[in-house]
Amino acid sequence: MNFKPKRIKERIEPIMTDPHKAVYYAIYNIGGRWSEAEPYIIKDPFWSSAYAIHVLKSRWPEAEPRILKGAIASANYAKNVLKGRWPEAEPIIMTDPEAALTYAIHALKRRWLEAEDVIKQSKSYPYYKRYFKEYIKEYKNTLKN
Repeated sequence: MNFKPKRIKERIEPIMTDPHKAVYYAIYNIGGRWSEAEPYIIKDPFWSSAYAIHVLKSRWPEAEPRILKGAIASANYAKNVLKGRWPEAEPIIMTDPEAALTYAIHALKRRWLEAEDVIKQSKSYPYYKRYFKEYIKEYKNTLKN
């Protein structure tokens, strides 16, 4: 048997061209930005958001139009990168009950009245109600003191 060792390029290309694998490789092997893989990562809303959150640890303006195509990706990006409201993403986030709930609690940090009909469809809606009920109680108690 004649073995030919694979060249590095042959081994790395399948990783680099798969957004999921590329993000993990950037996190665990490179420990930072992997610019050669970014054209492939940017094609996927979820993994673009994950890359910005875990690798760049900052905004990734070039990927934001793609991230806006995914409700969960947009909610996670607003929560972990923007650390607040992302008005451009709200119509997209509002299409997914779990994304809307996450966005309301972690990005807006308040009830999201415009999206509550969607949030009510979430399996975590009881948590949402309980969370804001407790939050409102605490707020009223601080006003009394």
